[in-house]
Amino acid sequence: MGTFLIADPVSWVLALLGVLIVGVSKGGFGGSLGVVGVPFLAVAIPINQAAAIMLICLIIMDVTGICGWKGSWCRLQLARLLPAAGLGVCLGAISFHALSESALKVMIGLIGLVFAVQWWIKHLNIVEESEQVIPSNWHTRFWGMVAGFTSFSVHAGGPPLQVALLPQRLEPAVYAATTVVFFAFVNIMKVLPYYWLDQFSAKVLWTSLVFVPLCPLAVSLGIFMNKRVSSLWFYRVCYFGLVISSGRLLIIGTTT
Repeated sequence: MGTFLIADPVSWVLALLGVLIVGVSKGGFGGSLGVVGVPFLAVAIPINQAAAIMLICLIIMDVTGICGWKGSWCRLQLARLLPAAGLGVCLGAISFHALSESALKVMIGLIGLVFAVQWWIKHLNIVEESEQVIPSNWHTRFWGMVAGFTSFSVHAGGPPLQVALLPQRLEPAVYAATTVVFFAFVNIMKVLPYYWLDQFSAKVLWTSLVFVPLCPLAVSLGIFMNKRVSSLWFYRVCYFGLVISSGRLLIIGTTT
């Protein structure tokens, strides 16, 4: 097992589960659950290495997903989002070494926890949602930049991208296709900075190879489930798991 970063069976199961959930989400089932991947992997390995492994998996998922949504994306929104996301990726690369392991754990823990708690509040109807007004172009650009930054650091660009796109009230298919193109662009942009920051070690590459065959299968499963299965219990289980994994990272990050 010395070739791989993950050693014990329980950690392998959690890591495989995280990759599976992310892939199913990429296929359009379960919403923006890409934020789940790093917390599940970070149970067993450091955040930086977990992020490098997930980047390889995400690119494979993006290639699989983009073929299924060909031509359905919103070019107007992408024209606003992609330049801003590129700036966010650059900011993430510049500040990469300024953030400690504990800071990264706190960051991803907070993002995941806020995202999950927000979903549960809406799901349980604790707070009534007011009617939203379509925001300005700069609102979209700002949150696109934030999505690029958080995506670079811990592959948690989903929540800020939702803040940018959901108020635009796009058709579901257009929304899904636009997010797929957005993250394909961002993830490809991250390869060179990750290489420059020496994140692709031999153990990272060997460990990622274990997950590679699962990636297209998980995306295909998401497309299949999106058409045939109610997402209610999938959401509940995934967001409960996100609360637990993110809370654990938050505690570790603030106590070490």
